Amino acid sequence: MSISSVTPKDIESIYGEPVSERLAKRINDFNLQYEEITTKERDNHILEVVRALQKPDLKEAGEHRIVDWERGWGENLEALLKTGAIDSVVPLYFGKHLLVRWMRRWVKPLTKDFDYKILCVLVEHVMEKYMTDKKAIYEFGCGPGYHLLRARKINTKAKLVGLDWTSASQHILNGVSERGLDPDIQGRHFDFYQPDETLDFEPDSVIYSVAALEQVGDRHEIFIDFLLRKKPSLCVHFEPIDEIMEPDDLMDQLSVAYCRKRNYLKAFLPKLEELEKQGLLKIHRKQRLFSGSFFLEGHTLIVWSPLP
Repeated sequence: MSISSVTPKDIESIYGEPVSERLAKRINDFNLQYEEITTKERDNHILEVVRALQKPDLKEAGEHRIVDWERGWGENLEALLKTGAIDSVVPLYFGKHLLVRWMRRWVKPLTKDFDYKILCVLVEHVMEKYMTDKKAIYEFGCGPGYHLLRARKINTKAKLVGLDWTSASQHILNGVSERGLDPDIQGRHFDFYQPDETLDFEPDSVIYSVAALEQVGDRHEIFIDFLLRKKPSLCVHFEPIDEIMEPDDLMDQLSVAYCRKRNYLKAFLPKLEELEKQGLLKIHRKQRLFSGSFFLEGHTLIVWSPLP
């Protein structure tokens, strides 16, 4: 099979706008190579998804899984304490599958950490567009904080705050600060189901989430209401959005079926659209990014802001 590479032009075609010189260099340096799969391979992997969906023990998302997240981020914390290396906070769930989703199909990555690196590229473009000049950046469901640490390279002056419901996450970010790796970063506890009303956003701030709200299923209204009350300048989300997928596309509907089976984020975009009609917020962007893991396309971009 022929070998292809992700190029800056590919990212520009997804976003419909140019990427920066910095990001173009980063894409080229990553050397994101992949191989197409055969029709037979595709059919076999479709069967793999179907069989996975039939398993009665497929774990559903939700607050009951906090123990799993504590364990996962605890492994990152242990690595950080042992090595002091920033790279140790990258989650260990990347690279689990032979295939990833790219441009509405499965491809076989040839570059190590392909799924992690392509997500870095997609997120960093949005950070450059919306977060470069913000005075404070808040990530909800930040886990070990690997996105926040990259935000620092894009905005060197912003106050960085990572919010997560696990204690391990806060230990990681506060450890990064204490070690002098980034003195203006902090970890703070936050529960999507019971928002911390003492949390107030700095003026000219942006909040964002990356595959974090997926864990709340259809219980997202509490968090949306919190943001409407607290009024950050801008809200940015990279989350699985079923409603933006094509109803007659097999790959899309396999992703939707998996999201539903896992009880991932549901009806989030329709709720924002309803609130926009009520004059409570403004949606600036809703856009597929055509990438994801083996089972789902999990990073649709939604950008919105509360109205006064």
